[in-house]
Amino acid sequence: MSHKNKIPKALTKKNPPAAPVNIPRLPGVSIVLPMYNAERYIETCVRSALNQTFGDFELICVDDCSTDDTLKIVVELAKQDRRIRVVRLPKNSGAASEPRNTGIRLSRGKYLAFLDADDMYTPTALQELVTIAEKWRADVVHTEQVYFPENQTIDVTPETKFTTFSKEKGGFCKEAFLETDNLAERVQMFYKGRFFGWVHNKLYRRDYLMEKNIHFSKLLTSEDIVFYFQVLCTAPRIVRVPNIFYIYRHNPNSITRKMVSIEESLHALTHLMIEGSKVLDDFMSGIDFFVKNPNYRQLSIDYIVQQHLIWTQRFYEKYTPAQLDGIVRKELQKYCGDFTPFFAYIYGAIHSYRKRLIEFDKEIKDLKANIQKV
Repeated sequence: MSHKNKIPKALTKKNPPAAPVNIPRLPGVSIVLPMYNAERYIETCVRSALNQTFGDFELICVDDCSTDDTLKIVVELAKQDRRIRVVRLPKNSGAASEPRNTGIRLSRGKYLAFLDADDMYTPTALQELVTIAEKWRADVVHTEQVYFPENQTIDVTPETKFTTFSKEKGGFCKEAFLETDNLAERVQMFYKGRFFGWVHNKLYRRDYLMEKNIHFSKLLTSEDIVFYFQVLCTAPRIVRVPNIFYIYRHNPNSITRKMVSIEESLHALTHLMIEGSKVLDDFMSGIDFFVKNPNYRQLSIDYIVQQHLIWTQRFYEKYTPAQLDGIVRKELQKYCGDFTPFFAYIYGAIHSYRKRLIEFDKEIKDLKANIQKV
């Protein structure tokens, strides 16, 4: 009998099934938490995330080289809960942009949320946000209200009452609705304060941010305003809701409040005005709408400049024009070169004019009050 066509017995057996590949399950939400010297509040902040009724998330804690026990506290918490991922930057970046960008790069969730180290979530925050995002197929869920507790010790429960605080104009919405997709209308609303640039009271679809390459610019302050303007210009579906989920703590040690000297403050705010304007202008130059409608392009730049002027107005009450002139010229020299004297004059003239308007308004009010008494 020929064995030429005989099949070896070993090959007639069925091959065993391949071992299943253990693919890590991706979280529903990635929470990005930048940290710097927040030992006083960080445990309360982290636990507000861990105690969510929605548990399918990762908490990416990015430490910006804290010099206190912030990192130690979070590392101990991470040993108790695997949802916490801890990252330490090699050197201090001086602002929130780099820690947030690092968190975005490391994120894996379907949605992205941002939490600041001295703030908190309400217990049902993520559950409410994800439910709304899924129902509306939203790229961004924009919450209407932020809460501003005035005392330092806060017992967070669904029944807790806080002081309402919002910088947005136009009143609070009463029910969820899809914002306009008309870019002209969105820019006007941004300029008028209807869309305020906080990033922490919102939920973002991660794939959308990645597709549009939306990230935080390296600004010393107000990087969130520039970030959210880019979101407004590119997000197809923005849903605004009246839900309350983010507890904002008024922290006197935050980066915008700890700049006690006029030199520090003017540096940060002038940096915002000039560098922030450059970032926005570069961004808008790549969008056909702004190229064809320079008036809307100017509105956005004007908003950034206004933010700078409003903040620096307080200096004009504490210093004489002569004292301010030297400081302003020194700061503007970094940006304006030979044109420094001209821009320093414009800077001072705008503030002087603003002060005259304030005084004029006061005189009008006083005059009306006296007339009513007669």
